[in-house]
Amino acid sequence: MSEGLRPYDFVQQVYYAQEKVLLDFWPDDDKYKEVLFEANLVLQELQNAEDWTWLREQLVLGPCYSVPGEITEFKLPEWVYKVSTLNHDSLRLHFLKPFVRPWHHDHYPSKADYDEFRFIEVPIASTGDNRYRKEYHVNHIDQVHTPDMHLRAIKVGNIITFNRPLTPMEERLIAVIDVQRRIEQFHICDHRCKGVNPDEPISYEFDENGEWENPCSRIEHRMLTEIPDPNYVVMATAARHAEGSPPALARVAGLQDAAQKIMSAMRQNDASATDADYQDWDTPGYIEVI
Repeated sequence: MSEGLRPYDFVQQVYYAQEKVLLDFWPDDDKYKEVLFEANLVLQELQNAEDWTWLREQLVLGPCYSVPGEITEFKLPEWVYKVSTLNHDSLRLHFLKPFVRPWHHDHYPSKADYDEFRFIEVPIASTGDNRYRKEYHVNHIDQVHTPDMHLRAIKVGNIITFNRPLTPMEERLIAVIDVQRRIEQFHICDHRCKGVNPDEPISYEFDENGEWENPCSRIEHRMLTEIPDPNYVVMATAARHAEGSPPALARVAGLQDAAQKIMSAMRQNDASATDADYQDWDTPGYIEVI
């Protein structure tokens, strides 16, 4: 986590990296909006680059209760970008802790309600797996055309569901899954913006203390706090924005190189990008000689 940057400071840093001059713009100036628009494109690319551990969060989906005969479904909140898909990632059905009362409609389960170390792992399958009927031609007791009843979790849009109805034992458990948070995008002011006082339009008049009388309520919001090094977004945005400025074209290669170095450092510091997700150990045994 970082302290982040205010949008105004971010725009000023981008123009300094690009032009090597300090420039002032209002949030409703086109030049100001262009930088934030480029920054949002950079954030979208960063979001999709890989499953960053600094965006990873454990999400409690809730109790696996459903109408008999129907398949349980959970709707992902809007702040979720995607389900984490690192090695061995899965949906987990946790057992309740002893003496925890059964949940009811006005009680949402939390970490205090379930045992974090006692759970059933449910592999995350592809979307098409929800419509495909797997069958074994012959199972271990010589039954023909036996349905595969192994439980799998499936993501369809923003819905997490299963490939079959849950058993009575499974419905008493709490579903937990790891997800990637969505990186917050920069707010770009337009005619719909409301100031600190929503009853008045935004004005750029100053009071006796030099403060805006009624600025947009989101221009002071600190951004990029979830990114370990916000300088990557500054340099990458400056490189993209310089492509549209003929005097700054000579700066594009240098800005791209600086952004790539910061990206490489972030990847090295991110455990999921550099280290093996697990270590496999094997104990030598006896070797049979025929």
